[in-house]
This record gives sequence, structure tokens and C-alpha cells, in this order.
Amino acid sequence: MSMSTSTPVSLSFEAIDDLIYDARSGDLDALKADLSAQSKEHNCPEAWIIASAIDAEPEAEGGTGSCLLHFPAANGNAGMFTFDSTRLDFLEFVDGLADDAEILNYLLASLTAQSAAPLSGEQIAAVVNHRNHSGNTPLHWAALNTHLECVKALVEAGADISVKNDAGLDAIFLAERTAWSTEEDGGEGAEEDGAGEMTKGREVVEWLLSSDKAGDLEGGLSVSAGVGAEASGSGSGSGAGEMMDVDEKK
Repeated sequence: MSMSTSTPVSLSFEAIDDLIYDARSGDLDALKADLSAQSKEHNCPEAWIIASAIDAEPEAEGGTGSCLLHFPAANGNAGMFTFDSTRLDFLEFVDGLADDAEILNYLLASLTAQSAAPLSGEQIAAVVNHRNHSGNTPLHWAALNTHLECVKALVEAGADISVKNDAGLDAIFLAERTAWSTEEDGGEGAEEDGAGEMTKGREVVEWLLSSDKAGDLEGGLSVSAGVGAEASGSGSGSGAGEMMDVDEKK
């Protein structure tokens, strides 16, 4: 198990479940309300609540070990709701949801906000780079799912792009692998139709390599690709499908 981030306060399972659901579903109003309620209950800044909202259940019992930042960085609210175009209330509900980047940016802003008792730089870095049960950080999930705006937000908040998960893969390789998969699925016809267009996975790779943090890789993509060559045949535990194991709140 890779999870090791210490938490400032102890939250109940129900409180963590509510916060995770808010973040996954894109319900920013509910997220704000639940963070505020927990902040008042524990008499601490909301940053402490965000840092403490970790799915700490054992992996054998369905836990992911993920922190709150993982969920908007991963699959967010995509696919959580069955679309029903005949229901006005459903359309209004979906229209009111925030996108993944908006949720993530709100959490990051709250995490780093100044208060009477702010988190230290080390505590913030520990949350931003929190490794779940599979060793994946929020950046791993954002890169795997080619969410460029989430990738940017995490890196700007201090995400370490050189961190490798338990399968030995870094975020750049996961984005690169997604790009390869997209190109293979598209076939030659898609390549001709989209000549000159960059896949989302490739956009993430190029942005990460051009970022100020790329120097941390000591060789950039060559290091990442070298690791991937050894591990690409391994199972999807390195990223793909991992977030699909997260139980949705009923």
C-alpha cells in the first residue's frame, strides 16, 4: 500500500464519502457546503478538511487510498449519470454541474488559502502528491485521462511529474500510452482525416515536457519511455480502470 499522507483531523467515513461524491459528481455547491460544515464541526480551516478527506479503507474492502484531489483529476462526473433528455429537472441538474478543472481548482485554492492556521508547504505538497493504494498521484490520474487543464493546475500547485506509481510509471508515460492507444484505435483512416491534429494524450505529454518541472525527469520522455517498455505489458493497475473501482454513493 502506497498511501502515507498524515491527516490533520479525523473525519468520519460518511463525511469522506460525501466529499468524494461531491468532487466526483461536479456538484460545487454541495462540495462548498460540506467543506464548510466539516470545517465548523472540527473548528479548523477547510484546507485541513481537504487534506484529511482520504479514502483510507483497505484495498481488499474496495478502498482506493485516494485523496480528494484524485477524483476531479480522474474521471470526474463523466459517466456518473444516465442521460435522460426528457426530464427538465435532470437537464437543469446536469447543466449546474461544474467541470473537473473547476472543482480541482477550487480544492487547490482552498488547500493553499491563508488562514489563522494554514497548512505548511510540506503538508500541501503531501496532499498534491498523495499516492493511493496503487501508487498513483492525482497527476497520474489526470494524465492517464488526458485532462490537460487538470494536469496544468496540479503541476502549478506543486505536483511532482517525476513520481512513479507502484508499476514504475510516471504521469508522462501514462499520457503517452493513452496517446498510443488512441492512435491505434483510430486506425490509418483516422490518421489521414486528422493529419496534423494532436491527440489529447499527446497534448498532455508535450505540455508536461515543456513545463519547468520537466528537468526533474533527468532525460524527460526517454526515462519515462524506458520504464514503460518494461511495464507496458503489465496489468491496468498502473492507472487504467483503477478509478472505475470507486463506489458511487447511492
